[in-house]
Amino acid sequence: MAGAGGEAGGDGGSGKVEEPGREIPDEIAGEILLRLPSRSALARAAAASGGFRALVSSPRFLRRHRALHRDPGALLGVFTFSLSRDGAGGDGTGFHPAEPPHPAAEAARALAGAADFSFGFLPADPSATDGAGDEGWMVRDYRDGRFLLDRVASGTERDTVFTELAVCDPLSRRYVLLPPIPEDLADTVDGVLNVFGGRRACEPFLGPAEPCEPDAEWPPFTVFWTARCQRKVAAFAFSSRDGRWRALPWPDCFIWRRRRSPFSCPMNTVWNRRHYAHGRFYWVDCLTNRWLVLDTHTMELALSVIPSPVGYWEEHVAVVEAPDGKVGVFAHDFHHPGGKADLHYYTIVQEADSPRWQLEKTIPLPWPAAYHRPFCVRGTANGCLILEVSEEKPAFMASYRVRDAELFKIDVRSFQLEKICQARCAGGAAGQCCWPYFGFPPSLSLPNV
Repeated sequence: MAGAGGEAGGDGGSGKVEEPGREIPDEIAGEILLRLPSRSALARAAAASGGFRALVSSPRFLRRHRALHRDPGALLGVFTFSLSRDGAGGDGTGFHPAEPPHPAAEAARALAGAADFSFGFLPADPSATDGAGDEGWMVRDYRDGRFLLDRVASGTERDTVFTELAVCDPLSRRYVLLPPIPEDLADTVDGVLNVFGGRRACEPFLGPAEPCEPDAEWPPFTVFWTARCQRKVAAFAFSSRDGRWRALPWPDCFIWRRRRSPFSCPMNTVWNRRHYAHGRFYWVDCLTNRWLVLDTHTMELALSVIPSPVGYWEEHVAVVEAPDGKVGVFAHDFHHPGGKADLHYYTIVQEADSPRWQLEKTIPLPWPAAYHRPFCVRGTANGCLILEVSEEKPAFMASYRVRDAELFKIDVRSFQLEKICQARCAGGAAGQCCWPYFGFPPSLSLPNV
């Protein structure tokens, strides 16, 4: 064997023989790849080797990787849903994929081509004839690859309080219809006020991602259901682990007012703008400095008073997940002196027994704003904020009017603006819902439902 190696001349006359490369067994390669912290890293490994590609794209491997790592994926685009009753026809509803030169543009394009963001796979209303009287499914929330939709239940005389709920994955086209809220819980709800552009009187939303077992076909999920009543907030939670609804305790003596002053935003602006950070959901009432907090660990609602440093409007405020478990807040003023727009970034710090806003950074924005700003806050997720920029009227003045806009991202680590895409948008905080879409290319995706 040594002579044969020498005759091959591969040693350059030194007499040493190079051993042929040894292939790593699939079992060992799989264990090494499992330790990569994200699916972006898996995608880079797959691009380097066909064998690695086969390993990391197998459902069994992806389930094990999902159980080990909390990876929300890359920002692939933005999903918007218009509250206009006009329905289709360019109302700004849909998935807006990231466009070049955004680094996730290729994966976003693949996702847009593979997923059904029209949700045509959801069951139609059996009582509707040729679509008559069927408003259809409305998108209520998005989180971690799942969408939550609802519709007015059949035979309920247009009951907008207790609607039918569905959790679905538009990529796999799989869905779960949730059971109705039990009557003994529903009977505790009364005096409900409208939200969501007046089309609904409830606010259901998805809970944060939950730990998943390696052999689980899809991760468990929680759906929260809330209703804004005259003197309380009714709240229930559904868990896919046992298929049951439960009541959540709510704060005493809590009163929502329809309008708080002639010059303030209506109360539905507060209720439509739900924020999330580190296991807690927040509704921020800037006028009264009250924050309604839902802790998903203790499953309790509580009130917190956090005085705002200036008179911000709710539409100008966005709570984000800051590093090290902190709660961050992006905010901007209504007027911009000198025609230059700034975005302020705060963290909520605990001082003695009173939390307060602490200014961390002021970010100058490149768009002139002589009187009204040409930009608005649209949505947050995973430590990033989405800004809409339009040359037309500001979104808060636009009602449901559809307009061309550009969507940008700014995150709490770099504070750098990054363009995502162009999009058709409609309305403002009370006129359109907007969710940053984090996920994976189809080749590295698993069913979420």
